Amino acid sequence: MRGFQFLRTALFVGLLGVFSFAAADPHHEGILSSVNLGIRYSSVLENRGVIFYRDFQIDPVLGIFLFDDRLEFLGDSIGYRDFVYQDRVRLRSRLVSISDKPLFPATSSIQNGSPDRPDTHEWNTRAEIFIPGYNDHYAAELDLGYAKDIDQHHGNYFDFQAKIKLFQYRVPQLNALIEPNFFTGVGWGDEHHNQYFYGPSAVESGFNNLSYGLWFAFPEAADRYYPIIQITHFEVLGRQNKSAEFSTGRNEGWLFSFIATGGLLD
Repeated sequence: MRGFQFLRTALFVGLLGVFSFAAADPHHEGILSSVNLGIRYSSVLENRGVIFYRDFQIDPVLGIFLFDDRLEFLGDSIGYRDFVYQDRVRLRSRLVSISDKPLFPATSSIQNGSPDRPDTHEWNTRAEIFIPGYNDHYAAELDLGYAKDIDQHHGNYFDFQAKIKLFQYRVPQLNALIEPNFFTGVGWGDEHHNQYFYGPSAVESGFNNLSYGLWFAFPEAADRYYPIIQITHFEVLGRQNKSAEFSTGRNEGWLFSFIATGGLLD
């Protein structure tokens, strides 16, 4: 664990060094793509169908993108993404921090009745397939993902997500292109994964969560991977998962979230 924390710190310091160098020489092309700073509001803290914290959350958003947006640092993750076939297939690999501890607000009365999972980290890899492509003629997207816990439970998780663009609309007052999508996703976890998220009695592997809703992308301002506005219904799947210790009374709900950011350097 200490070795991993040292590695994460070294990566963060390295990114800050690259950021400082590029900021000092903004005309140096090919290193720093953009820096975004803002906030994210979430009506509830949820992960893989289960509620982590029963109140809204306001989190800072810091995005540092380097090397033509291929390398990204987002505060709780560091990752690399790139197209491998035209603008139709993109691969993404990230190191992600997972915690059920809220940032703000962190009400003690709510925390006292919440599970206390140990913080952990996952290596998350996914393939994003854009139909017919990401750019001018985007109509739909299919994502296949795999996550491996590398810190606490060493479980495995697979997920599938599909998005279909409903329409697009430019808001003249904001000069912003808005792209509403309907999306749905389903996940599968092994026994170790499900016990970490849902509780010790979730001892079976299987499909463990379902989500669907509306995903509003702003493709001219941000990658379609990040929903600027999201309205989601989520639920835990499987009898054992639903009734496990961390999941009882927390196994379904609605999430509303939005992100407001501004570019510090782009």
